[in-house]
Amino acid sequence: MERNEYRENVKKTIDEIFDQIEVLKAKADNASEKVRQEYNEKIKELEMLRNQMEIKLDELAQAADSKWDEVKDTVNSSLESFKEGFKKLGSLFD
Repeated sequence: MERNEYRENVKKTIDEIFDQIEVLKAKADNASEKVRQEYNEKIKELEMLRNQMEIKLDELAQAADSKWDEVKDTVNSSLESFKEGFKKLGSLFD
């Protein structure tokens, strides 16, 4: 997979997760105060992770060929953390 395609796939995944977060936001409006508070904390964490992911994606686009695999591995690791954070957010409503 070439860089631009990989970058677009990662960005698409991030955007899809944030679309799903909007669905959870509606559930949070009807949840207890404790759940809403936890939800807001998790959202802040995910937003920070998203910002970090965007920086890493920019690094990926600018990485030299010799560093591309290293940067890609870092992006993959960050993406997994991002997905895990989303799972934790969703578990608030189980």
